[in-house]
Amino acid sequence: ERRARCCHHARAMAFEVFDDVAFYWFLFSVMVMVIVPMSYSFLSTLQLRPPADWTRQLDSCKEKNERIERERRKDLMSKLFGWRGVGFICSWTLLIALAMRLTVMQNEEMYTFNPYRILAIEEGAEPGEIKKAYRKMSLKFHPDKNQDDDPEKNSCLCPAKEAADLFIKIAKAYETLTDDATRDNYEKYGNPDGYHGTSVTIGLPSWLTDKDNELAILVAYFVALIVIIPTVVGLWWRNSSKFLEDGVMQNTAYRFYRQISEHTAAKFMPGILSSAVEFSEAVPCRNNQADDLSKLHNRVREQFVKNQGDVNNDIMKVKTLLYAFLLREPVPPSLQ
Repeated sequence: ERRARCCHHARAMAFEVFDDVAFYWFLFSVMVMVIVPMSYSFLSTLQLRPPADWTRQLDSCKEKNERIERERRKDLMSKLFGWRGVGFICSWTLLIALAMRLTVMQNEEMYTFNPYRILAIEEGAEPGEIKKAYRKMSLKFHPDKNQDDDPEKNSCLCPAKEAADLFIKIAKAYETLTDDATRDNYEKYGNPDGYHGTSVTIGLPSWLTDKDNELAILVAYFVALIVIIPTVVGLWWRNSSKFLEDGVMQNTAYRFYRQISEHTAAKFMPGILSSAVEFSEAVPCRNNQADDLSKLHNRVREQFVKNQGDVNNDIMKVKTLLYAFLLREPVPPSLQ
C-alpha cells in the first residue's frame, strides 16, 4: 500500500529537473564575453596619467599646466560617474557576485540522472539493498511528512518543495533499478526511457518556472520586450543616424560640401571649420558669457574673413574662439 501511494505521488507530479548550476555557469560565461570587451573599450577612453609634456618643467607654463591638469581630472571624474562608468561598476559588481555564488556552488555538480547516487547506494547493488534504501529514503522525504516550509518541522529537515522534488527523483530511481527494461536502458544509454537521439538542452534556474513567480516573470518579459528594447534601439538609431560612417555628423558634411571646393582659399578655412555642428552642440551659448564673448569678439573681428555662416550665433561664437586661439588672444575664464 505504501509503495502504491508513493508511486501515485510520483506520477501525480511531473518529473522535471532544473539545473541551477548549469544556468549560473552559462550566465557567467555570457557576462564575461560581454563585460570584458565593454570594459576594455571604456578603460581605453580614460586618461589615468597626464600625457608626457616637456613644458611641465617650465615655470612660465606652470599656470597653464595646472589648468590642464584640473580639466583632465574633471573629465576623468565625469567619465567615471557617467552612464558608462556606472554601468562598468555595476556590471563588474554583478560578475564578482556571480563568481562568489559559483564558488559556493563549486562542490555541486551539473545535474545528471544517477539512480544509484539518488538512493545513496553503490552501483551494481543487489535488489534487497535497493529496496531497503528506497524504503528508508521514501519515508524520510515523503510529502505527507514534509508539508511545512520550515525545515525544522519536516522529517527530512528541508523545505516542503525540496522534499517533494527529491521524493520524485527517489521514486524514479527505484523504478529505474527495479524494472529490467528501464534498468537495461539506463545502463546502455544513461537514460531510463531509452535512446532518444541527440538533444540540446539549456540549464534553467528552478525559480524561473516557479508558479509563484509567474506574474513577476511575465511583467519582466513585458517590460524588457515592449519597453526597454524598443527604447534602447530607438535612442541608438536616433543618435547614430546623425553621423556618417567616419564619425562626422551629416549636417557638418553637408555644410562643408556647400562651402568647400577646389578653389576655396585657405583664409576661409577657420570660418568653415567653425560651422561644424559638433562645435555648435559642444559649445552652447550662455547668458553669463555674453559680455566676455562680446569683448573678445571686438578684439579679433578685424581679422575676420567673411563666411556664409556668420549670421549664426553659435558659429560666430566658435569662430571668435578659433580666431582668438590663432591670434594668441587671451580667452576669459568663463569661455574656457
